[in-house]
Amino acid sequence: MAASVSKSRRSYRYTCVAAEKVDMSSQEKPEPKEEKSGPSTAGKIVKTLFLVSVWICLGLYLEITGPTQKDLKLRAHLDYEEVSRAMSGRSIGFFIGAAIGGFLVDKLDPYCDLMVAVCLDLGATATIVAPHAQEIALLWFLFVMQGTFEGIINIAGQKLVLEIWQEKASSPLFLLHFGFGIGSFIVPQIANPFLAIPKPTAAANFTYNMTTLHPISTTAAPVTEYIRESRIEWAYLIVALITMSLSLVFYFYQFCGKGMRNTQVGKTQKDKDEDHTNIRRIIDPATCAGGKRLFGIQVLGLLFLFFFVTTGGERVYGKFIRSFAIDYYNIDGDRASLLNSSFWISFAIGRFAGFVAAKWIPIRIILLIETTGAMTSAILLNIFADDSTLALWILTQPMAFFIAPCFPSGVGWGDFHIHLSGLGITFLLLGGALGGVCYMWIIGYFYEAYGPLSFFYVMLSYGIPLCTLAFIMHFSTWGKGHRFKDEEKKEEVVEVSGIQLKFYSKSDQEKSM
Repeated sequence: MAASVSKSRRSYRYTCVAAEKVDMSSQEKPEPKEEKSGPSTAGKIVKTLFLVSVWICLGLYLEITGPTQKDLKLRAHLDYEEVSRAMSGRSIGFFIGAAIGGFLVDKLDPYCDLMVAVCLDLGATATIVAPHAQEIALLWFLFVMQGTFEGIINIAGQKLVLEIWQEKASSPLFLLHFGFGIGSFIVPQIANPFLAIPKPTAAANFTYNMTTLHPISTTAAPVTEYIRESRIEWAYLIVALITMSLSLVFYFYQFCGKGMRNTQVGKTQKDKDEDHTNIRRIIDPATCAGGKRLFGIQVLGLLFLFFFVTTGGERVYGKFIRSFAIDYYNIDGDRASLLNSSFWISFAIGRFAGFVAAKWIPIRIILLIETTGAMTSAILLNIFADDSTLALWILTQPMAFFIAPCFPSGVGWGDFHIHLSGLGITFLLLGGALGGVCYMWIIGYFYEAYGPLSFFYVMLSYGIPLCTLAFIMHFSTWGKGHRFKDEEKKEEVVEVSGIQLKFYSKSDQEKSM
């Protein structure tokens, strides 16, 4: 009797261990296939550097309107309100590009490289035509086209980075947007030799002085004599050719770079079977938040407002700092271009600093530091820079430094809490596009109606809401977890459950015997 019980126990243990081994071996089989399908570390780094170059080109052709704003105004015979409305076309286009880009990226995921290449070429084409536009409607349309292609590139490019680096994507995202700062501080130096230089006439001085004291149209006393005529079409052409050259790299990735992407990393078998087949599932916030619909709505709603404010303030400062320095302080064009470049240099440094800090500091804390710094800079500008060019030069640098990383930090913060699909990124960019339109229309109206000093007041209306939103985001999601850790826990539970099911199933069979 004892011998039979002992034999039964031994066979029971053997079958349980064997079941575990069979179960574990069956779970481990698919893993090597996933590893082989992804790019090497060197391939990831090289592609990331090319994507950074894309953002450099975006900085070149999108921010060339900042240093050339006064030339565009004079060539098309517009006032500041009209030219700012024309430039707001970029944000409207960005809204359109973000709206269609999310669906394109989610539906045509294998063609993200092709999307980037085509949009670079089309955006460069719109850039070539822009300085020749003499009508506000045509100028507005061209900026809409630029913004549309920018929106699609933003979604496709950031999706590629998130796909390449997964949970380690925070630093690469900062590096990606660091490229935009590089292009933005280079472009004023490309444009400067081609800008018009008006002769210092009484009419010109009278217009600038009156603008600072009383609202007046700048077209009422136009400057007709120049030391150097405007030739900004050459600057726009140079920028466009650089952009078109880069697009060739992504045509290569699309048609010759097979095996350089791994679109299946981090997906369960159920996700692979259901991806892009259910529209309701794609637009449901619960899909991004692991089934937590209310949490998904909360995170996406806060991010929409955050991007609304941060994009609007960034556009205002980048586009108007040169014109403000000339109109309010009567700074000559070369020094104003240098101030504009210094803003973008500090902007690039800020994004690089975010890239470094993201390796050591949690993204939630980084966001609070950046937004508090931006708000403090805006307050100090209003206190000290309204009567001091030195204060303007000094305070422009921290303003740029803290503005710069807010955009990638917002994406990183969102990806920390939920899975940002192409449509999820689209929703964030829609907020940024709407903010860009609203802030550009506001600054154009107040600048023309109440003078250049309203520039500081608009920046104050940027800094305070931005910081307030960041703290709301931080405390409203406190203790809600890390989505990558949550995914790891789910996988472990599934594996353990599988072993337990096999164990009890075998035990019942023994009992029946």
